[in-house]
Amino acid sequence: MKTTMMRTTAVMAGELVLAVVAAMALTTEMAVAQPPVTEYSIPTAGSYPYGITAGPDGNLWFTESNSNKIAKLTTAGSITEYRIPTADSAPMGITAGPDGNLWFTEYGGNKIGKVTTAGTFTEYPIPTAISLPEGITAGPDGNLWFTESGNIKIGKVTTGLMRVKWSAPRSWYVT
Repeated sequence: MKTTMMRTTAVMAGELVLAVVAAMALTTEMAVAQPPVTEYSIPTAGSYPYGITAGPDGNLWFTESNSNKIAKLTTAGSITEYRIPTADSAPMGITAGPDGNLWFTEYGGNKIGKVTTAGTFTEYPIPTAISLPEGITAGPDGNLWFTESGNIKIGKVTTGLMRVKWSAPRSWYVT
């Protein structure tokens, strides 16, 4: 009986080891499985892509800090580059604005830039010298907000669009 018990214990231990090995193999296989990644080459070598955002036109827009460009990437992988008017502006952050344009920071140009989906630029100087603007985002108030790392400030650009919050007067409520 002692031998039978030892064999049963050995078989159970062997089954346990096989179960652990199988679980480890399954876990390893699952950990190795990665989602597919597709990369797209940028036409300008050494462009240093920095910020990226979804545009109002269904394309992706990104900054090319070293080549002084804003680029449009279609979801099919086609890239169109647009040169920023200010030389050495070093664009960094980019965001879609509530006005249907793309807004970006010009780290080296000390400006906030706007580009239409057709590639037309408008630039707005920042009042404080050497503000070094980096990040930019559309705020819930319809304005654009950006960081000034050189001055340790937050800046705001008004797009000209107004968001109106309105409530009916209390006397209009039916009780």
